[in-house]
Amino acid sequence: MRRRELAIVTLAVLLFFWFLGGHDLWAPDEPYFAEGAREMLADGEWVVPHVNGRVTTDKPPLFFWSIALASMPGGRVTPWTARAPSALAAIVTLLLILRLARRAGEPRIAWLAGGVLATTLMFWEKARWAQTDSLLCALVWVALSAFLAYRTGEADGRRAGLVFWAALALAVLDKGPVGLLLPLGIALVTLAVDRDLGAWRRFAPLSGPLLFLLVAGLWPLAIHLWGAGDYSLWGALKEHFIERGLHGMHHKRPFWYYLRVLPVHLLPWSGLVPGAVVLAWRRRDPWDRFLLVVCGFVVLFFSISTEKRDLYVLPAVPAFALLVARFIATLAEEGPTGTRPVRRRWLFAGQTVVAGLLLLAGLAVPFAARGRTEVPYWMPLALAALLVICSASALVACRRRRVLPAALGPAVAFVAAYLFVTAVAFPAMESSKSARSFSSVLRDATAASREAGHEVLAYDLSNLPEAFAFYSDGVYTRETEDPQVLVEHLEQEATVWAAMDAGGLETLPEQVRASLVVVERTELSRKDVLLVRNR
Repeated sequence: MRRRELAIVTLAVLLFFWFLGGHDLWAPDEPYFAEGAREMLADGEWVVPHVNGRVTTDKPPLFFWSIALASMPGGRVTPWTARAPSALAAIVTLLLILRLARRAGEPRIAWLAGGVLATTLMFWEKARWAQTDSLLCALVWVALSAFLAYRTGEADGRRAGLVFWAALALAVLDKGPVGLLLPLGIALVTLAVDRDLGAWRRFAPLSGPLLFLLVAGLWPLAIHLWGAGDYSLWGALKEHFIERGLHGMHHKRPFWYYLRVLPVHLLPWSGLVPGAVVLAWRRRDPWDRFLLVVCGFVVLFFSISTEKRDLYVLPAVPAFALLVARFIATLAEEGPTGTRPVRRRWLFAGQTVVAGLLLLAGLAVPFAARGRTEVPYWMPLALAALLVICSASALVACRRRRVLPAALGPAVAFVAAYLFVTAVAFPAMESSKSARSFSSVLRDATAASREAGHEVLAYDLSNLPEAFAFYSDGVYTRETEDPQVLVEHLEQEATVWAAMDAGGLETLPEQVRASLVVVERTELSRKDVLLVRNR
């Protein structure tokens, strides 16, 4: 590994692991996965994931397993061990991108592609979050790297194909059928674009799918042999893939959703993406075609689905990073202007917009931080100064037509912002984001009622009950969104408890509402959460 590439890997380790456990796990996603892993360690039930004391069909088990394994040395799940699998997966993806750039015959841009990827907002954020998507992204790119090794002749078809299908099987165990459809679709479309679909016959066409069925099928077999008997694989597939894709569940979005969110999540490189795509489209060499297929297939695949979240398109981010790196390197080359496929104004115009927005953000920070007591005032002032300096330098570089300073200037500011946010801003947000305090009150206040055999009800709280279970070390609540169930629960003769959204008070009959005692109230995950008892 060259010196610049080693420096990029070191930077990535710093960005992904700096203060990784510096704040609690925040709803809605992180406590869900952490609680599933905690229950695996506590109950010894590793085959079928349980969350909040009940079988969960939302996600397959691989990410739960990874957190549980990371937590085994210390004996318990912590914020660090819950996030470590995502950070490690991001490092794996970064190393793959460095290797792919060298394999493409462009070692000079390997470090640049790695730097673009490590500092892209979406990639950095998901590397530090306890969610399945960073691991999925790594597995997708393991598969695509094997496919490219076959296409370039670096590996024979059978060996590369087995790696490809094994990675697909693990990706399915991480996030369901999407782990199969993304890499398989990208590979087939690439071959179709290259007019070489016949090459698939040499890419382990029989042994590969058989290996996939063996690896991916071990879990359903284990469910059948040792599972609790109440897990329906078909029911999970129908609800969380077919129904979610066709009709949506919690995140219904229009077809053009990603055109709106991608420019934000590809910062600080968003301004360079249009020029990078134009360059790749005009050259259309095999490498460019492959990267365009990856970006287009992933974005289009999830655009067709009714259910959309910004993080779904994370597997496309490494391809965008490679496109941007090739774009910067091409424009940085010396030579007659007319010999370049695109003009440098594509770069300078885009970075002028990004640097200008960054300058405005830097000027706004001191005003936004005024009156806030969570951190010393000098810290946001120092951040603001760095943002202003870096953005102003980038604007000057754009005006003077200096390619590398204009391209890299905003990224330096983003690195500083990332380090500040993780070390200062996130811990300062703990009181409004963490369910730890509320969970402790819930555990202690409801102890006598639970010992008497009465359930604690959680009404209309989305994924917050998982956070309550995690931070109370196993106090499970019965979740419901049915107001009648809430009414019947609170009308019992015995003293019972409920955690609920304050908006649910309006659904209660007057006599029930009048008898309630509010013991705890807090803001969590954009909800006004109450802990109430009926006497």
